[in-house]
Amino acid sequence: MKQLSAFDSAIMSMETGTTPMHLSSLAIYDQSTIPGGDKLRFKSIIQHFTSRIHKIPQLRNRFVEVPFGLDYPYWIADPDFDIEFHLRHIALPEPGDWRQLCIQAARINARPLDMSRPPWEVYIIGGLDNVKDLPSGCFAMILKVHQSLVDCDAAQGLIAALHDLDPTTPPPQMTQPWVVDRVPTSVELLARATVNRPKRLMQAGKVVARYSPALVKASARRLFSSKGCSIGMAPHTRFNDKVSPHRVFESAELELKEFKQLIGIAPEFTLTDLVSGVISGALRRYLADKGELPQKSLNAMLPFTVKTHEHRIKGDAATSFICPKLYTNIADVRERLQMISIASEHGRQNTSALGGKEVEDASVLLPNTVFNLMVRTASRYNAANHVRPPFNTVIANVAGPQIPLYMAGSKLLRFYATGPCWETVGLTHLVYGYNGKLTISITSCREMLPDPSFYVECLEESFREIQKALTMPEKEIRPEREVVPIRIKNADNDSKNEAIDV
Repeated sequence: MKQLSAFDSAIMSMETGTTPMHLSSLAIYDQSTIPGGDKLRFKSIIQHFTSRIHKIPQLRNRFVEVPFGLDYPYWIADPDFDIEFHLRHIALPEPGDWRQLCIQAARINARPLDMSRPPWEVYIIGGLDNVKDLPSGCFAMILKVHQSLVDCDAAQGLIAALHDLDPTTPPPQMTQPWVVDRVPTSVELLARATVNRPKRLMQAGKVVARYSPALVKASARRLFSSKGCSIGMAPHTRFNDKVSPHRVFESAELELKEFKQLIGIAPEFTLTDLVSGVISGALRRYLADKGELPQKSLNAMLPFTVKTHEHRIKGDAATSFICPKLYTNIADVRERLQMISIASEHGRQNTSALGGKEVEDASVLLPNTVFNLMVRTASRYNAANHVRPPFNTVIANVAGPQIPLYMAGSKLLRFYATGPCWETVGLTHLVYGYNGKLTISITSCREMLPDPSFYVECLEESFREIQKALTMPEKEIRPEREVVPIRIKNADNDSKNEAIDV
């Protein structure tokens, strides 16, 4: 039995019917690598998960809430765990193409997880017979897991536990029996809350004492300054209203070696800078096409994992973030990249000055009951339409393995990650690198992004602009003209501008 942290409890409180707070991945596999040329049956996948779940014990954890929200909730090892509840099998109808897969992924991601059971689900999707650049007969796996159950590092460990480096690797052996927890009674939970209350007050006092000397300096510069990295200073866009329960999913697939070539040409930029530059250019192009490009720069939130000495002892990690400007108001591509790089460095320096624990510590200051009340009140009165957004979009970068992986003998061909959308922030970018490919996957509200295929075109065009700007000598670069992209719809390309309906 383990109690949730203040930060994980806050994430749990943000869960509503329209804003499910789970992470998700979409993986596509080739069955032709299975030894003996066999087809992978759903029963074999159940056996595969059964043989691996002891390596990821958090997948057996169930959520238990303290009565009246008087303390942070708990995870318990579910005594009624049933792995077959979490694994489902569906198939795409003919022709089984990429657009159908995106529709299905959007529908699955729009549904909240069942919090009365361990909060994760797996969907095996067959019938992928007409996806570009992939062999016929592939299948996909969508994995949903609640963000309070695993962070990015734990999600990487989960992926590693489910995959092998060789298609013939035998399943690992479980050496110890499972230990489950008894479901605690309400009286026991209230007694624990009574004991924990003084501890919470002491924690809050320590947080105030820790940040008092640096609050005016580093924190104020980071949160409220206009020097390239700030929160609460973002302009309002179509992505910053109340989100609907419907989702869209799409992804741009780029070559990782091309990013490395650009870093070799312009070493002053990091991979994160270039990815942020691609997304900045795409947002600029997309909003200009709608006639909605703000004069002020858009902001992004870039989360990252912080592991202090304290976290290494506990075996967990903290989450922090920076909020750099994307400089969507700058037309010149090279200048925009330079400003993005400066803003990101400014944010990293201020985060280091505060120790990288400010998000975790800020969660301690608000009692659980107060935070729940704030979230419910904001949702009820539609606060998203009456306040300025803290940032316009989320960009999360995850460095995946650069070698082929196998699950139950099937080779992993493509991997895409998705994240949650919530009130005032209805567009999330998850960037994942796997085996030479870099995917920029987008999750958004359907009303905010009715044409996700066009947004992917904007991402691809933005990358080509960056390639041209960095490979061409500066003296040959002419100032970019303000050209609004025009979409030409024809009989062969109708689907490019269609919305993914959920």
